Amino acid sequence: MNLNSKQKFLELSKRYSALIIIIFLVVLFAALNPRFLSAVNITNIVRQAAIMIIVACGATFIMIAGDVDISCGGVACIAAIIAAICMKKGMGVPVAITVAVLTGTLFGLLSGILVSRFAFPPMIATLCVTNLTTGIANLITNGTAIYDLPDEFLVLGRGYIGPIPVQVVIMAVITVISGIVLSSTTYGRYIYAIGGNTTVAKLSGVNVSKLKVTYYMVGGALSALAGVLITSRMGTAQPTLGTNWPMETIAGIVIGGTHFQGGSGTIVNSVLGVLLMTMITNGLNLLGVNTFWQSVVSALLLIITIVISTFQDRKKGLL
Repeated sequence: MNLNSKQKFLELSKRYSALIIIIFLVVLFAALNPRFLSAVNITNIVRQAAIMIIVACGATFIMIAGDVDISCGGVACIAAIIAAICMKKGMGVPVAITVAVLTGTLFGLLSGILVSRFAFPPMIATLCVTNLTTGIANLITNGTAIYDLPDEFLVLGRGYIGPIPVQVVIMAVITVISGIVLSSTTYGRYIYAIGGNTTVAKLSGVNVSKLKVTYYMVGGALSALAGVLITSRMGTAQPTLGTNWPMETIAGIVIGGTHFQGGSGTIVNSVLGVLLMTMITNGLNLLGVNTFWQSVVSALLLIITIVISTFQDRKKGLL
């Protein structure tokens, strides 16, 4: 195998690594437990993945640009609590959801301002927002869940359009729109440009500060929507919602092929990465594997992915 062929092989293996692993896991889990490929279980996998895919769509914009957002869980939590409170006070479901998504957008705006205007490191800025949102959520609920939400709201998380869960349909629409924006618009090209080289992007006339604010707002809005949808499925708004979301989202996106330093990645690959993580959890559950071991497996997979990516970058002279 000559050098060019080897480089092409490495690129293809990196680009489609999540898909390759998914195929391997489908064969493995199906062999170990035939129930894995049942229609009921496949529906469960897609339904479970739908929420995190929505979050990942927003987070992919941020990570391709070379930033990170660990506030998705906190934003989802406060949005869910706000939506529940609005409905308990007699507001209609559409109004409550709108208020919740706007709340998430505002917290995304705050993250974007901290990062772009005040030069906060993204990790620190979004950690501050996480603590702020979870703190407010616990203060206004006294740390207790909100129950007895209206039936028309629960349809979002439990209803079907034909054979397809409503939240899966919502996820599919958001995924398609996000993919088109990222791959086929000037906005998307600017995000890749920032992730590739911020200085060059600025010299090319890209308003980097403004763009940072907007993609954090997108991330906040989608995190809020995800929080609303998971609440409609559970039937209760929990002030502890989203604790593990940042890890799950980042793991899915990175395993899907988005570079931690930015400049590469796609919505499709992020979707595959999240599906992969969900399949691992589902498959191990069917096999009766302890939950703690599931966390170990997910963490090891993320570490291996980052190590391989770093090694490949060094081989290409990028590091």
